[in-house]
Amino acid sequence: MLDLDHPMSRFIVAVAREDDAILSIARRMTLVSTEAKRELLESANPHFTRMRELQREGWGESTEQTAAIVLLKQQLTHLAEIPSENDFYPYRQGKNCTVCSRPIENLKDYPDMVYCHACIAKIDSGREAVDEAFGLFAI
Repeated sequence: MLDLDHPMSRFIVAVAREDDAILSIARRMTLVSTEAKRELLESANPHFTRMRELQREGWGESTEQTAAIVLLKQQLTHLAEIPSENDFYPYRQGKNCTVCSRPIENLKDYPDMVYCHACIAKIDSGREAVDEAFGLFAI
């Protein structure tokens, strides 16, 4: 559990906010065409920049945290580069992903979280690395 009185908590919460924004962008990427994914990738850059600033301010030049950010950015870039003919935003119910043929569906009990679960998995190890490196699992 995160101790909100600890001086590092504000950094951890701020990094989590940037990580969540990146995840939202990645989810949207699973619903759109290759060209639209490139635009979304550009919109993720300020979040990566802010995450790196928070890292320097809170933890200095930690190689573990730098590597985690780099991995997540590489994986998001890879996701953006996968050719896609998806055009499911905002109409996505009952569709199958053109990349992997899996259904576009919502996260159980969260009807507003709709995406391709198979494609989003391409950034899982990057997100896990960020979670571990910054202690986001404590939130």
